[in-house]
Order: sequence, then C-alpha cells, then structure tokens
Amino acid sequence: MNKPVMNKLTATLFCCGMMTSALTVLASERTTIGLDNIQIEGDLQKRILRNFDRLESPRFQPVENTGCLREAKYSWPGDMEGRTILSLAMLQQAVDREAKYLQQTMDLLPGRMNDLGYFGKNYFPKCDEQQLSGHGWYLRGLCELYVDRKDPKVKKMIEDVVDNLVVPTQGKHKVYPIDPATRAKGKGSYSGEVAGEQGIWRLSTDVGCDFIFMDGVIHAADVLDRKDLYPIIDEMVARFLEVDLVAIEAQTHATLTALRGLLRYAEMTGNSELIAETATRFELYVREGSTENHMNYNWFGRPTHTEPCAFIDGFMAGYQLWQATGKTSYLEEAHKIYFNGMGHAQRKNGGFGLENCSGHKHAFLKIQSPEAWWCCSMRGSEGLAKAAEYSFVQSGNTLMLPFFNDATVTFNGGVLKISTAYPYEGAVTVKIEKTPKAGTALAFFKPSWAGKAAVALNGKTVKSAEKDNFVSVDAALKAGDTLVYSFTQAPYFADTHNIHTIKGYQKVYQGPLVLGAMGKKEMTLPKNSKLKWNAQTKEIQVGNVKLAP
Repeated sequence: MNKPVMNKLTATLFCCGMMTSALTVLASERTTIGLDNIQIEGDLQKRILRNFDRLESPRFQPVENTGCLREAKYSWPGDMEGRTILSLAMLQQAVDREAKYLQQTMDLLPGRMNDLGYFGKNYFPKCDEQQLSGHGWYLRGLCELYVDRKDPKVKKMIEDVVDNLVVPTQGKHKVYPIDPATRAKGKGSYSGEVAGEQGIWRLSTDVGCDFIFMDGVIHAADVLDRKDLYPIIDEMVARFLEVDLVAIEAQTHATLTALRGLLRYAEMTGNSELIAETATRFELYVREGSTENHMNYNWFGRPTHTEPCAFIDGFMAGYQLWQATGKTSYLEEAHKIYFNGMGHAQRKNGGFGLENCSGHKHAFLKIQSPEAWWCCSMRGSEGLAKAAEYSFVQSGNTLMLPFFNDATVTFNGGVLKISTAYPYEGAVTVKIEKTPKAGTALAFFKPSWAGKAAVALNGKTVKSAEKDNFVSVDAALKAGDTLVYSFTQAPYFADTHNIHTIKGYQKVYQGPLVLGAMGKKEMTLPKNSKLKWNAQTKEIQVGNVKLAP
C-alpha cells in the first residue's frame, strides 16, 4: 500500500485552476471515433481483459440466488442484474470477445420479474428509492446492449420498465425529500439500506440515488426516442438542481451519475444551461468530495471510504465536460482520476475495491475493502471501456488524442498504430500502417504540466501548431511513416485541492500521477527539495525518501 500519498512540505506550491481557454472547434464537432475503430492494447487492454475475466467468474454468473441473480430479499432490486448487463455489454464492445454468460443471464431475467416486467414489489402509489436506483442501472445495461445488438426482445424489456415503472412516477419526483433536516445523517455503510419513509417515498441511506434512476430514464428516452418521457425527466432534473448537495450529505456516486445524465440530456435537448449546471456541481465535487489522490468521499461531508463507482462516473463526467465545453482543466482531472483513482483501485483479480479517504485525517492511503463486487467491479467495466473510447476523438479530418493509450486505430481510411510512455514520460509514437485520406491531421493533448512539445516525422522535426492545449500537425502521412509527439514532463509540487483536507501539506506529481512513499510514518521533505524523475526506476529519490506512483 502506498503511504503516504502526501508529504509535509514547505516548498513553493503549484496550483492548477479549473478554468482554461476553450478549443476553437464546437463541442458537437468532438465525437469519439467509436470502439469499432479502436483495437486497444497495452496496459489498458490488460485491465479490460482482467476485469472481463472477473465478470465471468462464479460471483457474476447467472445462478439462481447467487452471482448476479441475488436472492429475492435483496433490497436493491434490479441493481446487480443491471450493472452486470451493463458491464458485459460494454466489455464485449471494448475487446473482440463475446460475454459467454450474458445471453443466459438475459434468458433467466423474465422469470425473476413481477408481472409488470420489472424487479421487486409494485409499491405504487409509493416509490422505493433503491428499487428505482437499481432500475437506473438496469435501463442503462439494456440500452447499451440494444444499441450494440439491436435485439427486439431487449427493446421490449426497456419498454416494459419505461411504461410500467417510469411513467407511474410522474409527479412524484417533485416531492422527493431534499430537506437536509429530514434526511438520515451518518447512516449507511458500503452498501446502502432503506432508511425509512417520508410521504410517498421509501428512502435510502445512499442519499440522492433517485437521480441514478434519472440517468437510466434519460438513456432510455434517447434510445427509444420517447419524447413523452421528457416531462418526467424535466421533473427529476429540476428536483436535482434544487438539492443542496453538501447540506444534505448527498452520495457522491449518485451525484456524479446524475451529472452524466444531465450531460446526455443537454445533448438530446440542446439545453446548454444544463452543461453549466453540471460544470458547477462537478467543480463542487472536486473541491469538497474528491480525495487528494483523486478518489472520492462516499458522501459529501462524510469521508468514511472511497467508492470506485463514484470516481469512475467522475472520470466520465470530466471527459464529457471537456467534450461539451473545450475546457481542458476537466480533461486533466479525468487523467488524474484515471491514473490515481481507477488505476489504483483495480485489484489483481480485475475487480475494484475501496480505500480510506486520504487527506481527511492523515496522509496515508490504505485499502479498506479488498473488493466491492456488488457494485464497483461492475462499474469498473464501463470506466475501462470508456477509457478506450475516449482516447480517440474526431474533429472533421483531425484525429484528436485527448488521452494516450497503446492501440491500433482505423481513421479516415488509414490504420495507425499508437504506443506511448505516458504517464511516466511525455512520448507518443504513431506508426502509419495504412495511408489515411489526404488532409488527415493529428492533434495531441498537451496538459498544463507539460513543458516544451515537439513533433518529428521519420526522425526529422516537422512544423506543428500549439493552441488551446493541443498540438496539431497536418504533414502528409503515408504507410511506413513514424510520427513522434513528445513533451518534457518534470515532477512538481501541488496544492491540496479539497477544502476539507488537513492543512500544511502539499503533494508531489509526475505528470498526472500522485507520488507517495512506502512506510508507516509520515516523512518530511527538506525545504526547497529538488525533484528529479528517474525514468528507468520510475521514482524520485530525495535523501532517504523514495517517491513513486
């Protein structure tokens, strides 16, 4: 385990603000090229395949009352079923491999539902928040599967949930209890539980999880083109925007899932105000709900433990905010979440587990739960699949690389093989295996921590343009060419970013990586310590202190 993440320093601080200049292209012009055109390789491929293996282990196989088909008394009906379907649907899109148990799971589901085509009891005219939240994931899983495979049976399953569970909730979300004085405080553990009833609502200790349902409803409305659902969505969105997330101690997972839903709905409706509302709440999360190693507090104001479900949604929301606004500060936060949060939280069995909230009471990072198999191991699947998809973005004839991952990519009629030394070093190599169409250009992300950048074609420096944190090159590319994008990347000190972090500490980064030292005691670096990154050992030696990712 890495201890501590932070070191008590008296050095000059390096502070990264959240606001940066916008790209000149419109947000609608930045679209991913699609997983069909990406053959991911290297470390990310290994992570995806190991997670795929975990999602096909007995824990997640379609066995009655075990695995993904939990016992009937399970208090989150539809949740594990939905997350498992979503995981497998995303994983088989990300790599060339069929999910061996997915069809069997789908075949068994109808026998586990009520007569209305959804899981659990019919609480009408009441609403069970945990039931709705679970069906948010169920709808999302079905939607991803249907978009990928176009199975009419899956479409019918979506319609059943929409017509029989979603539609009857109209008018009820506007009275979803959001008064902090009436919500349970200090209750709940790794998995939420029903905390009681208020009016027509059965409420959860996972405060705000009704808005996980909102995310699923928005996805279903998009896939089914059901504009008749917009009044219900508008009702949920309005209620979410009324919530004082900090005062109510909202679950950060529910919050970040809701933000992804808002961004999808903004795209569906053209309502740019929702993007601004999302940005405000994302920045609130970073400032008050994110740990110093870019994981999360499980609830605002309650740093009991981290939950990969949350910061995986944070990773996705950060990327999508960049896509919508062009502000690369959001993209930088997504880099930090991926490498420090997701990268550290994935276990050797491919699942994802929980940590303590480093920075709250001390500077140590410790594993708190080896694996959260009931939720986070499945959310990890979408996070990893999206990490692959987000790596390659199209803007006209330009292939943008907002992230750097090993891959073979088909773009504009060409085939490009990408390899990288990032995040340890600033180096990306592109080998042209098949000539792309004339006019094809490349644009590489240059984060704020990067130094001088350069582009070389077949060993010779070529002209490039640097604007709005991207370095672009439009040199004619042909099969056999090798293009290398490089930037200097030196270690640096940085402020702590959460306003609730203990005072008097700073962090050390190498690129997006938070560095820490192994040990049971805090270590203090001398004033004005000089940091020098060793590319071979991937560490920094300062006196008797070794700092490493």
